[in-house]
Amino acid sequence: MRRVLIFSIILMISLTIYAFLGIARAEVEFSADIVIVPKGDEPMNGKIFVKGDWIRLETSDEDGPQVTIVRPDKKVTWILSPEDKEYEEIPYMSMNKTFEEWTAEKEKNSKFIGDETISGMHCKKYQAMEDGEKTIYWIAKEFPFPLKIEDPDLTTEYKNIKMGKVQDSLFELPEGWGKKYAPNVPPED
Repeated sequence: MRRVLIFSIILMISLTIYAFLGIARAEVEFSADIVIVPKGDEPMNGKIFVKGDWIRLETSDEDGPQVTIVRPDKKVTWILSPEDKEYEEIPYMSMNKTFEEWTAEKEKNSKFIGDETISGMHCKKYQAMEDGEKTIYWIAKEFPFPLKIEDPDLTTEYKNIKMGKVQDSLFELPEGWGKKYAPNVPPED
């Protein structure tokens, strides 16, 4: 169950990053600590690496460490189990229509709540109504997408952000690992 939750979260994070980075995403590289708090569940801490539209999320829970690598260029998402030296390969699912880029129009249609500091950066806090649900965004000029997002299902926050080059090797499969087959993944809408 926790594995499905982690996969759903990485999918949502990757789509949010793609939507907010827009055309400039090919130039963005950073690493950060990430805190994901699903409503009604325990917080998950991890590490995220972004290089353009490649994403690597490292988490750990009662089942052990897990690494998810999203590679839209290869149309694949890999879920690695370091303890077993195995990986699952899942077709990349593009649902960009689910998220909208943060634009002047979106800002105009959102309610400005105030200023706040998140991860040491000054942010403007906005409330948006999306599909009848309230979502809060913390937007910083120094960072290419929201530092924190809170919606009815979960809160995601980035901390200890380090802008700069990220090694390509972090987004590749380790040599010699075995492939296991993933359970059925629901089709895209």
